[in-house]
Amino acid sequence: MVRFVTDEDGYWHVKRFIESHNHELASPADRHLLRSCRNVIEEKASVLKSMTNAGIRTVDAYAYLAEEVGGCENVGFSKRDAYNLIQKEKRARIEIGDTNSLIQLFKDRQVEDHMFAWDVQYDDQDRLLNFFWVDGRSRIDYECFGDVLIFDTSYRLNKYNFVCAPFVGVNNHWQNILFGVAFLSEETIESFTWLFKVFVRIMGNKYPTTIFTDQDQAMARAIEAALPHTRHRLCQWHIFKKVPSKVSIYNSNNKVRGLFHKCMRWCDSEEVFEEAWNEMIKEGNLHNHEWLQDLYKIRRKWSTAFNKDSFCMGILSTQRSECTNNVCHGISKPTSSLTDCFLGLEKVLMNWRRNEQDEDYKCSQSEIVPVIKNSSILKQAARYYSRRIYSIFEEEFIKAVGEMSIDFVSTDSSKYIVNYIEKKNQNHPWVVHFDATEGNIQCSCKKYETMGLLCSHCLRVFKQLDMAKFPEKYLLLRWSARARQVFYSGYFLNSQRSNNFQSGRGFIFRNQVSRFAYQMSTEAQGNEEAEEFILSSLQDMYKKLYLILGGKKRNQKDVASSQGGTANLKDPLKRRPKGISNARLKSHW
Repeated sequence: MVRFVTDEDGYWHVKRFIESHNHELASPADRHLLRSCRNVIEEKASVLKSMTNAGIRTVDAYAYLAEEVGGCENVGFSKRDAYNLIQKEKRARIEIGDTNSLIQLFKDRQVEDHMFAWDVQYDDQDRLLNFFWVDGRSRIDYECFGDVLIFDTSYRLNKYNFVCAPFVGVNNHWQNILFGVAFLSEETIESFTWLFKVFVRIMGNKYPTTIFTDQDQAMARAIEAALPHTRHRLCQWHIFKKVPSKVSIYNSNNKVRGLFHKCMRWCDSEEVFEEAWNEMIKEGNLHNHEWLQDLYKIRRKWSTAFNKDSFCMGILSTQRSECTNNVCHGISKPTSSLTDCFLGLEKVLMNWRRNEQDEDYKCSQSEIVPVIKNSSILKQAARYYSRRIYSIFEEEFIKAVGEMSIDFVSTDSSKYIVNYIEKKNQNHPWVVHFDATEGNIQCSCKKYETMGLLCSHCLRVFKQLDMAKFPEKYLLLRWSARARQVFYSGYFLNSQRSNNFQSGRGFIFRNQVSRFAYQMSTEAQGNEEAEEFILSSLQDMYKKLYLILGGKKRNQKDVASSQGGTANLKDPLKRRPKGISNARLKSHW
């Protein structure tokens, strides 16, 4: 080693010098490990960042670089240097504090997307408790497909042990879509009530028709308070999972098990449900079973027999939302910050929308070929429905033609009894009422009322009547291949006939016009001709509007979605998730 000092005149002098080495010199093969020989150049740093941002582990990204240059000794830096670089990038994103960094991200997104909305809740010490966010595209999706919500809070994994609570829906291609995401510190009545009220307010006070959740009491109480106009349904999968451990005879008695399944989803009326339930109780001698008594009290929330009048798309569980949670597991870790979770969910959202865009392209660029090419009913459905929904309709049609028979027809041809051809003695027949004058048809299975698609029983009646087409009133707009375009183009015509639409005033008008313009700008983005056309059209519209208003300009202030007092919030306390330990495993000694 050598040590220098400098005097007042700036001359350097050797103060100490040791010529011998206290270690062996590095061999040429180990030269790449020396600090002076390690440097992460910009090109390789960019590759590392891109790969890790795409979800590839740092160790795998480093292995890829090593493979490209013929070994770790030729990369130019060590594996630890790669880890340090990625951690430095993460720390740079949250250097002002995780909570405030997240809020700053929300504000940045709001500048880019004027329909981006968010809200936060914090305690008396200005510490973050809950937050919710939704972008413009999700708000448009909710306007089109927000009739049914799946809400699940089974995923909890980040360094604050927050609950990830996504609002999931189903689009016209039978794909999952995200209506917004919340992170909650606690699963309490207050937290859920706050979240549901914020969700409805941001979505323009539009309530969903049905919401599916698990058997969480706090969630049920919050839904009663915040979503009074929404039908609350419980996930049947969670109930089926509990039955074997709660009802022991369910595992040994096949008849009890069959009757329980019938009560869950195979009863067409409340009367049939009561008969099956009483028979199950009698068969298993379960008159005093406390768990079944409690389950019976909330039967309207889980049995399909009591929900035939509510649109639910035939969904029976929250597994669509749990699929989202499985995706979250790939982007979130016990050490993940809130900012990391938000950025990861944005990537998931982009992938889902890419899949939706691919399906839109297939629907617009290809024609559906019916399995029965000369069937006018299938041709009618193929021209209207999306590819996935058409396949569901086609299955019902084939079932009607090949498996169903009509056992009875009233003298005035208004009532039909439909049953299976081969299983007449094993099944309860379905009753179909048809009004030829109005073109109305209704089946006792209520498939159209719950899912928006005609059932095989109604289609069998149409076949019996030799109808070339079924009434267009039974083509539900939400299942159309062009659901979004038709929805927005038809809004202004419908709004003129609406009683709630008073000369275009109020929040409803501003909200709908904003979303319609957002949808047009999104579709035109990237096409220069389309962009110029929209801009020139808007300028002409503004000039005409100026004349209509008598030359008076109205100044309007933009209302931000953020609440006051959100600056300099404190991060939530770090909490260890239950059942997870970072301690090293002990040996058997």
